[in-house]
Amino acid sequence: MFKWKLDTILPFVILVFLGGGIFLIQYKYTQQFLENKNNQVDYVLEEQKLKTALALQKKMPTFGFDNILADWQYLQFIQYFGDGNARTKTGYSAVTDYFEIISDYDPRFVNAYMILSTANSIYAAQPEKTVFLLNKILSNLSPHINPNALFLWIYKGVDEILFLGNMAEAKKSYEKSAEWALARGDEDGKIIANRSLETAKFLANNPDSKKAQVSAWVTVLSSAFDDETRQRAINTIHSLGGKVIISDDGKVEVKLPEKD
Repeated sequence: MFKWKLDTILPFVILVFLGGGIFLIQYKYTQQFLENKNNQVDYVLEEQKLKTALALQKKMPTFGFDNILADWQYLQFIQYFGDGNARTKTGYSAVTDYFEIISDYDPRFVNAYMILSTANSIYAAQPEKTVFLLNKILSNLSPHINPNALFLWIYKGVDEILFLGNMAEAKKSYEKSAEWALARGDEDGKIIANRSLETAKFLANNPDSKKAQVSAWVTVLSSAFDDETRQRAINTIHSLGGKVIISDDGKVEVKLPEKD
């Protein structure tokens, strides 16, 4: 008969007992919103409870289940972000907590960070924290680990252009994205590299480049997961002298400003 060894199952047992209470708080938090859509909910109080649970989560040992916990927290983040009624009352302060936790658990979770970085910079209004976390994440990545990791350099450059005004660092970020894009060794990589180098050139020639700003907003537009962000990106592109053309079949074309 097969027997579990104590040292094999003990970490899992401890994880269940320690994590159960914290997970239960988060689970009850999200379930309350699903069950009380038409009732009065104290969103501020629930936000405080959630942030307490997330603070405890940051201190909790993982016992090797990092990737599983990262996936679980990301699903919780999606549910949190998508609760429009609650977010209009409380804002998006917990986005940063989710970003921190997930980056600690799995710094190679590239697809998640494309969404978390935008959410944290635009909705939680924490672009400095986004850049800090992206720097930490990127130190654990390479184009050989994940060919899409290059996009995180672009997202970092977007924050540095649009929200931090650090054009010198933005130029470096776009140059790094081009380097990683070429390391992919495919045609898509070459196209991305050319676009990144073009943006870096705009920044080198004119730190206040409207073309560079439009390129950054195009990244926001292409990665937006809600209508409000998409419309904000379109409006800003137009105000900078660019044009957004949406065809009948939904394809989006963006033209850079004629003058920089």
